Amino acid sequence: MTETPKNPTIMLVDDTPENLQLLREMFDREEYRVVAFPSGKLALAAAAKNPPDIILLDITMPEMDGFEVCERLKADEILREIPIIFVSALSDTHDKVRAFTAGGVDYITKPFQLEEVRSRVRTHLELCRTRHELKRQNDILHENLRLHELVEQISRHDLKSPLTVFLNVPGMLMESENLLPDQKELIQFLITSGQRMSEMIRRSLDLIKMEQGTYQLMPVSVDILKVVRQVFDELNGLMARTNLQHELILDDSPAADQAVLSVQGEEFLFHSILANLIKNAIEASPEGGMITVAMVSQPSFAVSIHNLGAIPDHIRSRFFDRYVTSGKVRGTGLGVFSAQLMARTLGGDLSFTTNDTDGTTLTLAIPANPVAQNIVEDNAAGSS
Repeated sequence: MTETPKNPTIMLVDDTPENLQLLREMFDREEYRVVAFPSGKLALAAAAKNPPDIILLDITMPEMDGFEVCERLKADEILREIPIIFVSALSDTHDKVRAFTAGGVDYITKPFQLEEVRSRVRTHLELCRTRHELKRQNDILHENLRLHELVEQISRHDLKSPLTVFLNVPGMLMESENLLPDQKELIQFLITSGQRMSEMIRRSLDLIKMEQGTYQLMPVSVDILKVVRQVFDELNGLMARTNLQHELILDDSPAADQAVLSVQGEEFLFHSILANLIKNAIEASPEGGMITVAMVSQPSFAVSIHNLGAIPDHIRSRFFDRYVTSGKVRGTGLGVFSAQLMARTLGGDLSFTTNDTDGTTLTLAIPANPVAQNIVEDNAAGSS
């Protein structure tokens, strides 16, 4: 049942026209919306189409008595929460007990006092509002708990790549007592990865705000090519396991080593999105395949990541949903979901095309006007 509206709807069910008229006139004066029916069957049909907020129900009626009407209402998943007040000339304790057993919340004996009916209806409508508000607050609490669980799982997922670097580099350095220049470079790489891991932990709660639409974006100029190269550096070990190669394309030409593609946004968000998408492409690629990252600067920014693997048929329609994964032993199904969440926070969107012949292309599109500079020296474009 939906939240009680400003002018609640009261349903009257009684086979005596005089009773219906008397109650209708009273509630009409108080700006309630009143619907009245002389039989239980008509009332049930009307309630199924437009559920009222409260029902005043007579017991002694032909064809179907009030007890049966109440039991049918309580058996309905949508209508069972509607409070039902029995209004009857039956005053025996047995009848009252049966009315409450059937699901009634109150019992008014005929002949009734209008002020008593008015007061009880008002009380039960207020109780109904309170119950709905408590349910709403309870739902919010459960949603917050679910979001905290989601953030924890997304954080673990996004930390995998930097954490791998963080753990592996010290082992590499331990092989020699003297640090060479390239080893110092590895140490700096370790520091950078560790800083990024700390940033992910610090920013994990921001994912809750993104899903709620309350995240405050602080855009700056971000070099997307630099971010893409950092991601491939971090995932180099994963690519080497299956002999994968990669190429970077900027505006239909190989991206030069000095090329720059500046886009407004947050570097952390761009890095997380691209790391998730590129890692997915690596894991889905056949051995010896090519990962192609193609960037377009005009008329608006887009970056597409292509690999020769196809997304399985059974998850294509749910690809961006939470917890959807296929073929990964420890996959959480949160990587692409979180990437979509961050893409929309940036004002963009993710989309994909996939088939068994051409493979899969995931595209991040941002409605912006980036600045691209593809510097080519000696007519030979470098590739990353």
